[in-house]
Amino acid sequence: MNKNIIVTRNLIRCLDLNNLKNPEVVTNLVRCFGIVAWPGQPTGPEAQFIVPVGMGQTPPQIAKALIYLSQFKINSFCEIGVYQGGNFLFCSEYLRRFNPDIQCFGIDPTNSLDADIREIIEKEIWLRFRSVTSEDIKGKAFDFVFIDGDHVAPWPANDYENVGQYAKICGFHDLQEPSLPDVVAFWETLKADKKKKMVEFLDDLSGCSTHGIGIIHAKEGKSAE
Repeated sequence: MNKNIIVTRNLIRCLDLNNLKNPEVVTNLVRCFGIVAWPGQPTGPEAQFIVPVGMGQTPPQIAKALIYLSQFKINSFCEIGVYQGGNFLFCSEYLRRFNPDIQCFGIDPTNSLDADIREIIEKEIWLRFRSVTSEDIKGKAFDFVFIDGDHVAPWPANDYENVGQYAKICGFHDLQEPSLPDVVAFWETLKADKKKKMVEFLDDLSGCSTHGIGIIHAKEGKSAE
C-alpha cells in the first residue's frame, strides 16, 4: 500500500478547517497522497510526487477546486470514473470535514480500483463503490458529481446527460487536456450555455496546459455552515 494514503487521510481528519481552506496546505496534501502518471504527462516539478497508486490530478487544480466546493452544502457526492480510487477517497475525506453527514458513491466498470483502497471503502458506511457506468444510475441526483470516466465520445456527454445534469454542482476533469480532445470539445459546448455559472481551475506548474477542472452550478447551492 501507498502508506502516504493513511498519513494523508489522518491529516485531513485532524487539520482545522482554516488550514483546509488554505490552497498551499491542500495542494501539499495532494502531493503527500501522491499522484499517478497519465499518457503524455510532461516532466515538471510535480513529477517527484508520482506513485503507483495515487490521484490522477494536477495538485493545485484539485486543491483549489475542493476549497471552492467547501463553501457549499454537499451531503451527497458521486464520482464517475474512480480508476484506482485515489481521487475518490481524497475528495470524500475532504468534503466530509465540511459536511459530516455526506454519503459518497464512486462508480467505475474497469476493475481498476486498488485493492487497499477498496478495503478502506468497504469499512466505511459513508463510502460506497459499484462497478457500473452512469447508464446504471441514470437520473439519480447528487449534490456534487465529478465526471472523470471514459474520455472518448460519446461518454463525456453521456455521463453528463445521465447524471451530471441532475446535480446541484457538476465537476468535469481534463477540460484542457490535449490528449483528450473529446472532453475538451464537450466542455466547450457546455460553456456555450451562458445561463449556468461556471468556474475553471487550470493551474499547471509544468508550463503545459494539462488536466483542468471545470465546475458547473446547475442549481443554487447552499453555503456550508
